[in-house]
Amino acid sequence: MKGDGPDRLRWKVLRAFGALPTQARAREMRDRDYVWCLTHMALDREEELERLCPSCRARAEEERCPVCGRPAESWEGAVNPAFDLERFERLRRGERT
Repeated sequence: MKGDGPDRLRWKVLRAFGALPTQARAREMRDRDYVWCLTHMALDREEELERLCPSCRARAEEERCPVCGRPAESWEGAVNPAFDLERFERLRRGERT
Protein backbone atom coordinates (compact mmCIF):
# COMPACT_ATOMS: atom_id res chain seq x y z
CA MET A 1 0.00 0.00 0.00
CA LYS A 2 2.89 2.31 -0.68
CA GLY A 3 2.01 5.93 -1.21
CA ASP A 4 -1.50 5.50 0.15
CA GLY A 5 -2.86 8.34 2.22
CA PRO A 6 -5.57 8.00 4.83
CA ASP A 7 -8.35 8.48 2.27
CA ARG A 8 -7.03 5.69 0.04
CA LEU A 9 -6.77 3.35 3.03
CA ARG A 10 -10.32 4.16 4.08
CA TRP A 11 -11.45 3.49 0.51
CA LYS A 12 -9.74 0.09 0.53
CA VAL A 13 -11.76 -0.87 3.61
CA LEU A 14 -15.03 0.50 2.24
CA ARG A 15 -14.51 -1.24 -1.09
CA ALA A 16 -13.75 -4.55 0.64
CA PHE A 17 -17.04 -4.34 2.51
CA GLY A 18 -19.10 -2.94 -0.35
CA ALA A 19 -19.85 0.31 1.46
CA LEU A 20 -20.00 3.88 0.22
CA PRO A 21 -18.63 6.74 2.31
CA THR A 22 -22.08 8.33 2.36
CA GLN A 23 -23.71 5.32 4.03
CA ALA A 24 -24.51 5.56 7.73
CA ARG A 25 -22.37 2.53 8.60
CA ALA A 26 -19.34 4.19 6.98
CA ARG A 27 -19.99 7.61 8.52
CA GLU A 28 -20.13 5.99 11.97
CA MET A 29 -16.68 4.42 11.62
CA ARG A 30 -13.77 6.01 13.46
CA ASP A 31 -10.12 5.94 12.49
CA ARG A 32 -9.49 3.07 14.93
CA ASP A 33 -12.20 1.03 13.14
CA TYR A 34 -10.38 1.49 9.84
CA VAL A 35 -7.06 0.53 11.44
CA TRP A 36 -8.67 -2.59 12.91
CA CYS A 37 -10.12 -3.60 9.53
CA LEU A 38 -6.89 -2.91 7.65
CA THR A 39 -4.89 -4.89 10.19
CA HIS A 40 -7.15 -7.90 9.86
CA MET A 41 -7.21 -7.62 6.06
CA ALA A 42 -3.40 -7.74 6.09
CA LEU A 43 -3.42 -10.71 8.49
CA ASP A 44 -5.95 -12.52 6.28
CA ARG A 45 -3.72 -11.95 3.24
CA GLU A 46 -0.69 -13.27 5.11
CA GLU A 47 -2.61 -16.38 6.18
CA GLU A 48 -3.59 -17.00 2.55
CA LEU A 49 0.04 -16.69 1.46
CA GLU A 50 1.25 -19.01 4.25
CA ARG A 51 -0.91 -21.81 2.81
CA LEU A 52 1.00 -21.68 -0.50
CA CYS A 53 4.16 -23.56 -1.36
CA PRO A 54 7.28 -21.33 -1.63
CA SER A 55 7.12 -21.19 -5.43
CA CYS A 56 3.44 -20.24 -5.57
CA ARG A 57 3.90 -17.75 -2.72
CA ALA A 58 6.67 -15.98 -4.65
CA ARG A 59 4.40 -15.74 -7.70
CA ALA A 60 1.44 -14.52 -5.61
CA GLU A 61 3.56 -11.77 -4.08
CA GLU A 62 4.73 -10.45 -7.47
CA GLU A 63 3.16 -7.29 -8.73
CA ARG A 64 1.31 -8.18 -11.93
CA CYS A 65 -0.62 -6.45 -14.66
CA PRO A 66 -4.35 -6.76 -13.87
CA VAL A 67 -5.13 -7.32 -17.56
CA CYS A 68 -2.55 -9.73 -18.96
CA GLY A 69 -0.98 -11.06 -15.74
CA ARG A 70 2.63 -10.35 -16.74
CA PRO A 71 4.97 -9.66 -13.83
CA ALA A 72 5.72 -5.95 -13.33
CA GLU A 73 9.44 -6.53 -13.84
CA SER A 74 8.77 -7.54 -17.46
CA TRP A 75 6.97 -4.30 -18.28
CA GLU A 76 8.82 -1.94 -20.53
CA GLY A 77 9.25 1.13 -18.34
CA ALA A 78 6.12 0.26 -16.38
CA VAL A 79 3.95 0.59 -19.48
CA ASN A 80 0.44 -0.78 -19.13
CA PRO A 81 -0.13 -3.02 -22.17
CA ALA A 82 -3.89 -2.44 -21.91
CA PHE A 83 -3.56 1.37 -22.12
CA ASP A 84 -5.05 2.77 -25.32
CA LEU A 85 -3.17 6.01 -26.06
CA GLU A 86 -5.38 6.95 -29.01
CA ARG A 87 -8.56 6.58 -26.92
CA PHE A 88 -6.93 8.55 -24.10
CA GLU A 89 -6.09 11.41 -26.48
CA ARG A 90 -9.66 11.44 -27.85
CA LEU A 91 -11.11 11.55 -24.34
CA ARG A 92 -8.65 14.25 -23.31
CA ARG A 93 -9.89 16.43 -26.18
CA GLY A 94 -13.47 15.81 -25.04
CA GLU A 95 -14.41 13.60 -27.97
CA ARG A 96 -16.91 10.80 -27.51
CA THR A 97 -15.69 7.25 -27.93
